[in-house]
Amino acid sequence: MHICSTRKVAATVAGIFFLALAGSDCLAQKGILYEQYVQNPMAINPAFAGVRESFNMTAMFRRKWFRIQGAPSSQTFAADGTFGNGKYGIGFQALNDQTSAFSTTGVYASFAYHLGLSDTWKLGLGIQGGVNVVPVFDQSLVSSNNTALGSFGVGAWLRSDNLYVGVSKPEVLSPTFGDQRIGYYYQRPLYFTAGGSYDLGEEIMLLPHVLVVQQKDYDLRVDLGARVWFSEKIGIGASYRMGGGSKFSTSKVNYMQLSAEVQVGKNVKLGYFYGTRQVEIITPYNGPQGIHELMLKFTPNPDGFQKF
Repeated sequence: MHICSTRKVAATVAGIFFLALAGSDCLAQKGILYEQYVQNPMAINPAFAGVRESFNMTAMFRRKWFRIQGAPSSQTFAADGTFGNGKYGIGFQALNDQTSAFSTTGVYASFAYHLGLSDTWKLGLGIQGGVNVVPVFDQSLVSSNNTALGSFGVGAWLRSDNLYVGVSKPEVLSPTFGDQRIGYYYQRPLYFTAGGSYDLGEEIMLLPHVLVVQQKDYDLRVDLGARVWFSEKIGIGASYRMGGGSKFSTSKVNYMQLSAEVQVGKNVKLGYFYGTRQVEIITPYNGPQGIHELMLKFTPNPDGFQKF
């Protein structure tokens, strides 16, 4: 009876996942959250909820100009954990974005089912739902009204101790904006991601990753990056984004992100991230291009060093 019930859960989640992947193009509102996928993989893939098999919380603060009082900032929060002896993962995310052209406030909940395929490999199938509150502009793009829109996403995450591969659509639903131009800038991306961990020595760990993003009316985007941890205490990293340009914008989208992290005790990880470009800018812009982010990650009862 237990085996039958487990198979039904897996079949249901898998069915929803593949059905959503086959859907038509729609819109997304969580660009800021998506760009934090290295620090919070659940941002683009709900199947990551519970992968670390311990409760984790991550808070990130994003700001363009630190020296200018009242400058726009964005905040994100994510938490996830497991229950049912690690078979089920749950997650929660919150977003308050004030730095992009289309400010968004949203909350999202994730659920994942983790199936053991062998002694070394596990497959996670996840779904995510929530609400985005976004500004919808009138035809003149002068005034706007905040509108609550539903959000739904799916994903799969295959992993071993040292490798992982993921595929996901974190936004599936199709909000309607009529013939307003705002609709052109909200897209539903399809994500393919892979990465792993390799010991370069007794005290040096390499964590490379690659991300491929496909979406309608945009060029194929590829991110290549890696982080290096020393004695599981200090980590530095860099990633480079190539492609992803839109036919609606003439501005370049290639950019680099640099990172520095430090493990404070067993429970706390602090991080600073600098992007050479604010990726959500959709029109030509001659001002400062960089963006700063601060991270606080807290794990109450860690089961070893958290690599991902």
